[in-house]
Amino acid sequence: MKKLILPVLAVMTLGTASAQFNLGISAGYGIGSPGHVMGTSTTSTLSSYNEENIYGTLGSGILANLTPGYMFGEHFGIELGLNGFFGSKTVVDEATVPTGNYERIQSSNQFRISPAIVIKSGGEKISAYARGGLVLPLIGSVRSEVNNSTNPAAVTEVELKTTGKVSLGYTGAVGLNVHFGQKFGFFAEVGANSLRVKSKETEITKYVVNGSDELGNMDTYDRETVYVDELTNSSNNTGTNPTGTDQNSAREDLREVANFSNFFIQVGFKITFGD
Repeated sequence: MKKLILPVLAVMTLGTASAQFNLGISAGYGIGSPGHVMGTSTTSTLSSYNEENIYGTLGSGILANLTPGYMFGEHFGIELGLNGFFGSKTVVDEATVPTGNYERIQSSNQFRISPAIVIKSGGEKISAYARGGLVLPLIGSVRSEVNNSTNPAAVTEVELKTTGKVSLGYTGAVGLNVHFGQKFGFFAEVGANSLRVKSKETEITKYVVNGSDELGNMDTYDRETVYVDELTNSSNNTGTNPTGTDQNSAREDLREVANFSNFFIQVGFKITFGD
């Protein structure tokens, strides 16, 4: 037993002696992965009609990260990313018809945490690393802007806010560190996030018709939506329950999924604390 315990204690002592805290600050940009159908683009005239899918995600936008970490030795460590995501506006539906235009634009801001495992190569001046872990949005929403002039007698401007359920995604990256002494370093990385968030509820926050604010005239049923996984003949939805809906309660509708998957590149610097 002593022959086994002594080597283990020796390894633990060496690992503790070389352990280091570090703090990374970085910024970058994500590009939404193109494989998801978001909506359609339609053009219609008196003599022709064309409709095609719009591909992409809501993952395009600016990334800002504060990342405390802990290295157990030269090659292995953990990180906890504190990530801000500031999404770009994305057209998810559009139509052009003889009487006017329709456009729906979406964007999202989020605060996320991202626990990850880090594996590094050796090197005094330059080192490579790989990182893999989870993505968990804690705060955020999807904002939608709808402009509809297809009916010239009722031109509408609508804004909506959709919040999501607790969701879990995945992240991974590879990068290079350039060391300036033992305390400071610069790094650059490329990676990808896979994140889909199920909708929880939507609220209309603006409803203007021909320049007149009509939001205060809307019932709760028309202004608010809660999402469910199943609609029945007792649901608060006129499509399945035409005679039993409550106009003073939120409408129930089938749950949707917002896709925030992206490829990203980011740069930053890191400060190391300890010997």
